Amino acid sequence: MRSKILETLLGKLDKYLSMDINEIAFNQEKELWIAKNGVWEKIVDEEFDERFLLNFCEQLATARNLFFNIDVPHLSCSIPNSRYRVNALHPSITANNCISINIRIPSDKKFPLENFKINPQCPYTYDDLKGFIRDRKNILISGGTATGKTSFANSLLDEIPLEDRIITVEDSPELHIHNLNKVQIVVSKNEATNYTYEKALNDCVRMSPDRLLLGEIDTRNTMLFLRLNNTGHSGSISTLHANSVEDAIHAITMNAKFSGANATNEAIVEYFIAAIDYVIQIKRTEQGREVHNVLDVKKDLANILKNSK
Repeated sequence: MRSKILETLLGKLDKYLSMDINEIAFNQEKELWIAKNGVWEKIVDEEFDERFLLNFCEQLATARNLFFNIDVPHLSCSIPNSRYRVNALHPSITANNCISINIRIPSDKKFPLENFKINPQCPYTYDDLKGFIRDRKNILISGGTATGKTSFANSLLDEIPLEDRIITVEDSPELHIHNLNKVQIVVSKNEATNYTYEKALNDCVRMSPDRLLLGEIDTRNTMLFLRLNNTGHSGSISTLHANSVEDAIHAITMNAKFSGANATNEAIVEYFIAAIDYVIQIKRTEQGREVHNVLDVKKDLANILKNSK
C-alpha cells in the first residue's frame, strides 16, 4: 500500500510520470534525465533535492516491506498500484556519493503487430507469427535494449483466445493481458522477500492455467522456464535480452550456468531445443522496429547443436 507520504512524493513526480516518455533517471539531486525512444534530455528541477530523493526511496521500500539504507544500498521494485519500475542505488555506493534512481515507464499504447516491419530477408509473414500463437507454440522474443521486446510481446498477446485462462509471473508488470480470466503475479528482484520465482511458478501450476507466461528471462528463472516448457505447458511467450538469435541461445546457456545448473552446454541447449519452438529477433533500425529474424528451433536444431560445441 502507498502511505500518504509516498502519495505526496509521487504527486511531485507526476508531471514527469504522466509525460509520453519511457524512463526517468536521476544521477544526482536537482537533475533528471528523461528518455523517449532512446533519446535522453536533461531537465533541472530544484524540487528534487537529495532529501526528497532519499525520502522517496525509503518510503517506497517501506511500502514494499523492503529496506533502503547504507546496509541495504540497492532497491528494485515496482511502485504500488502502478506499472512503474524503480531501481535505486544509495549514495554510499556511487562514485560521486549521489543517489541514483531509474524509473521505467512501460508504454500503455497498444501497437498492432503490423507496426513492426518484417525484414525482407525474413521468410515469415504476419499471418505466420499470429499462427504461432494460435497453434500454442512456445515463443522466445529476443532483442537488445529498447528494441521493443515487450511491446512486440504485447502485440502477440492480442492473438491469444479470450477464453484462455492466463497466469503471468513477472518482476515488473509489463504484459498487457486482455483476458478476463487471469492472475498476474509479481515477484521482487530484491532478496529481502522470500517469494521467489520458484515459489511463484509452483503456485502457478496448481492454478490450472491454459497459458503460463513469464516476462523477461534471466538467471533466476531460466531453468524454471525451460522446465515448465518441457512439462506440458505450451503457448508461452517470454522475452530475453540478446542481440541475435545465436546470442539468445548463448544467453540461455550462460543464465543456466550462472544459476548453478549442473549440466554441460550441450545438454542445456538440447533442453532449450525441446522447450522452445521459435526465437523471434527484434531490432531497432532507422526505419523503426522490425522483426529481424525468426529461428525455427526444431528445424534448425542440428546447426544449433553444432554451434554450441
